[in-house]
Amino acid sequence: MPPMPAPLSLNKIWLIGFMGCGKSTVGAHLAKALGYKFLDTDLQIATQEGLSVERIFKEKGEKYFRHLEKDLVACLNQVPSPLVIATGGGLPLQVRLKGTLIYLHLDFEGLYARLLNDSNPRPLFKDKESLHALYQQRAPLYEGMATFKLEASSAPQELALQLVTLLAQKP
Repeated sequence: MPPMPAPLSLNKIWLIGFMGCGKSTVGAHLAKALGYKFLDTDLQIATQEGLSVERIFKEKGEKYFRHLEKDLVACLNQVPSPLVIATGGGLPLQVRLKGTLIYLHLDFEGLYARLLNDSNPRPLFKDKESLHALYQQRAPLYEGMATFKLEASSAPQELALQLVTLLAQKP
């Protein structure tokens, strides 16, 4: 007997939150725990363009990148199989997402420390002050659109297990 299809609201699980909060890492663990496919929107766009996200921003501009995100979301909405999708930090602010939205929240100082030690360059990370302003602008927006909010300070595997429990309780 084939597996039961996921309920429509759990067909697409979108991980949203600020850069550095762990969406990609937690998403990969969550997908594995649920038996879903995993997709990272930034990696998908970088692969399709043959350029890093940083280079896309630098060479083609943020507007071009946001257009690519919008097109990718339209394609993902057509995929019938269940997916866990890690979004870039700005994606949910540009495109309406359908499905379950999980906001991985981390306080600003925790995010800043992670980003300082991250080998992955972030095109919108210029300095602490502008990063903090962006964080303060985005955090309430993420919270307002989220189905669930989860503090992202634990280990990724632990967060994935917490999410499996939360999702199992969702009607």
